[in-house]
Amino acid sequence: MFGSKRVKFILFLVLGVINISPVLSDQVDYNQPPRRVSVQEEFGDYMDIVRTKISKTWTPPEVIEKGHATVVFKLDKNGNVLSSYIRESSGNKIYDDSALNSIRDAAPYAQFPSNVSRDFITIQYSFDSSVVSRNEVQSLVQQSEKYMNRDNKMALEILNQAIKSIEGDPSSYFLYARRHKLNKMLGNELEAKQDLAESKRLKALYNQKRIKKCQEALAQEESPFAYFTLANAYDLAGDYQNALYNIDKAISMTELNHAYKRYRAEIVMKNSK
Repeated sequence: MFGSKRVKFILFLVLGVINISPVLSDQVDYNQPPRRVSVQEEFGDYMDIVRTKISKTWTPPEVIEKGHATVVFKLDKNGNVLSSYIRESSGNKIYDDSALNSIRDAAPYAQFPSNVSRDFITIQYSFDSSVVSRNEVQSLVQQSEKYMNRDNKMALEILNQAIKSIEGDPSSYFLYARRHKLNKMLGNELEAKQDLAESKRLKALYNQKRIKKCQEALAQEESPFAYFTLANAYDLAGDYQNALYNIDKAISMTELNHAYKRYRAEIVMKNSK
């Protein structure tokens, strides 16, 4: 029911400050609203082009229940990326890297409109995704959350509807975890125990699905990032030995491996516990 092609994602763009000085800065200045409105007017159509290009290069990774990351990047007048960085992290390396990579992979962008004299623009771009890809299920989950701690019986009733509509799909593991919590709060110990077991069973299936997908990607292209994503998949599944093996492969293939080395240290700490 859920696959990478059906994952819902929403992309937002916010124009940042324009600086025609040759000195570039990665700091976004939000203290000039009149000027920012002018930028919106000048680059309205251009932003549609940017959004279209990025949407074609970004596929949300199936690594977390929900994801949100904000990237700030700078374009020169020829559409080249001058800089990019994560302004707001999703908390997951794979997700953040996929967002940054999509910005770079979509380059070069179009040249600025002919009537624009600015040397570059800074754009704030948000990436949002959820494994809940059906609107009605997402709506039910949100409704259930609103009743949490106020009317737990109603929250449970609504969550039951969401689970019924996607019952058995590995991606629904987190819904059973939520129902486990609600049943515990309501004193339904037997139901809570069953939900916890089902959540763990589905999560294991979801982990295997994610590992298989990363293995297939590695088979198509052997690269440091492919080994990194596979290491992350094993890490999330709690298989730290295989995670270490694959992150070591990633480190051995690139000199720019400081981030990979830091990640390896995190896996070693988890494995030692």
